[in-house]
Amino acid sequence: MPKPAREEEIRVAVSIRIAASPADVWALIRPADTAVFLEPTIRRAFRIPGTPDGVGEMQGFISLRNGQEYIHVVEVMEEIPEQWALVRHVGSTDPAAATGYRLTGDASGTTFEYEQRLTVPAGRSGFTRHVRGQYEAAATTLLSRVKYVLEQETREQRGRHA
Repeated sequence: MPKPAREEEIRVAVSIRIAASPADVWALIRPADTAVFLEPTIRRAFRIPGTPDGVGEMQGFISLRNGQEYIHVVEVMEEIPEQWALVRHVGSTDPAAATGYRLTGDASGTTFEYEQRLTVPAGRSGFTRHVRGQYEAAATTLLSRVKYVLEQETREQRGRHA
């Protein structure tokens, strides 16, 4: 008798090295309103009033994709400033759905790791590799944008001081 199909929780993680301090990376990725600089589909991003700063904070994002507006809300579940944040996707039907941001710094810069946690539905495990590939591609694009913005800023500052 074949085994019944089961859901599969997966974790997709991508990292990049950035020539900037953890404080500089955090200052770019942590506030909701900076998302408009990092994700072209996001039109507005904001901290939801009445929510605390840090754990429990909710952030709202309004994006435009294929001519349609979408609203997305996340809640900060864990946070160690300049090191780690984990957010859950409010309203998701996937209890595993979360995004993590980990910063590890040293004298030459910061390693920024971005992870997505999600569930592949029962009977769909054949799609896991495809889903993983899509999430890795999106994460790589985001990390590359963060790197570009921070390193471009550093290059411009060096140019002014030369």
